[in-house]
Amino acid sequence: MFKKFSFIVTAFVISTLILSACNLPSQGTIDTQAGVSQIDISISTPTPLPSLCDNLYYPSTVGDTWEYAGNTSATGTFTRTDTIANSSDKAFSVQSNLSDILYMVDYSCTESGLVVVNPIQQYLGAILNSLNGQVSLNLVSNSGISLPKEINPGDTWQQVVEWEGSAQGFSTNGRLVFDYTAAGYETVTVSSGTYDALRVNTTIQIEVSDFRILYGKYNITSWMAPNVGIIKSEGISNVPNVDFSDSLELIRFAVSP
Repeated sequence: MFKKFSFIVTAFVISTLILSACNLPSQGTIDTQAGVSQIDISISTPTPLPSLCDNLYYPSTVGDTWEYAGNTSATGTFTRTDTIANSSDKAFSVQSNLSDILYMVDYSCTESGLVVVNPIQQYLGAILNSLNGQVSLNLVSNSGISLPKEINPGDTWQQVVEWEGSAQGFSTNGRLVFDYTAAGYETVTVSSGTYDALRVNTTIQIEVSDFRILYGKYNITSWMAPNVGIIKSEGISNVPNVDFSDSLELIRFAVSP
C-alpha cells in the first residue's frame, strides 16, 4: 500500500506540473504676454521606490493577467489564466484559474528574489481543490529560491520542498528538488507575439520516504520574456508509469490599467 500511495501522490505532483517592471519627470512651459520673459517650471513626478518584489521576469502589479493554452499527452488540452490579486513591497498573490478550478499562489519577496510560499499549492492547487479533501498534502519545509532577483546565462539555483501526505488512512512523505539552469537567450514566437526570451532548463526530482529514494524526474524548459514572464514551456516526465510530454504557451498578457 505504501508503494501504491507513493505512486498516487507522485502522479498528482507530476500531472499538476504539466498544467503548470519608472516614471520620468514631466516638464511644462508657461507662455506669457509679449515683452515678458518666459518661465520654465519643471514638475517632477516621484519615482517609485524599488520594491523587493520587482523582478524582470515576473511583473507583480495588481491586475496583471496572463492567459495560457496548453496540451499534454496525459490529459489533453487545457487553459489557464493567472492574475495578480494583491501586491505589496514584500509579497504578492496570484489567482490561477485552471480549466475553471480556482486556487491561490502566494509569493514572498526577498533580497535574493521571489519565493513561492507553498509550492505544493502552486503545483497541486487545482487537483487538491477538485478532490475535496480526499487527499491531503502538507508542506513541511521550504528552502531556496524560486526566481532570483537577477539572472544571467549560466546561473544555477535550487529550491527544496519537503512534504507529507495522506489518503484513505495511509501516509507517506518525500521531497521535491527543483534544479534550475539559465541556458541563454533565444528569439521565441508564440500566439501572443515574438520575444527575446531567457531559456531556463529545470529538473524536478521526486523523492519519497525519509530515505529520499529517487522516484523519478520531470524535465521542463521554460522561456521567460523581460517584463512579461513565462511565454512558453515544454516538458517531459521520466517517472515510472507516469510518462507524458506537455507544452504551454502565452496567448495574451494584459498589463494592469
